[in-house]
Amino acid sequence: MDTDRRRSESLRPLRDAVITIVIILLAFAAFDDITTDNDTSFAFEYSGLVACGAWLLHQAIRLIRDRQIALGGVSLLALLAAIWGQGAVGPGTVPSADAHYLATVGAFGWFATLSIALLVRGWRSHPEVQAQPRG
Repeated sequence: MDTDRRRSESLRPLRDAVITIVIILLAFAAFDDITTDNDTSFAFEYSGLVACGAWLLHQAIRLIRDRQIALGGVSLLALLAAIWGQGAVGPGTVPSADAHYLATVGAFGWFATLSIALLVRGWRSHPEVQAQPRG
């Protein structure tokens, strides 16, 4: 495999990791606004959450297509858990051991972990990193 193609293939996980980290931060900001604000409508925040969910669904499907069945499957489950959990998260929600809250927090944790894994994978597969002598 030529160096340009390997570089391109190593950049995809790096790019996806950075985008996923940004998505997680945006979703967290939306949830924070929903739980701490007294607004009666959170149309902007919920629209943002839908967009975040679309990216995370895209990531899960891509992982499954790339034969990363475990990562993609857990990502789908985490996304479904977050969607389920989000239904009970609203104004005044506080940290608790409630299943809905834990499902939402667990999804944040999973996608943060996935982002780190993608960063490491992209970094390790980058041609310049592989060409460096070890020892």
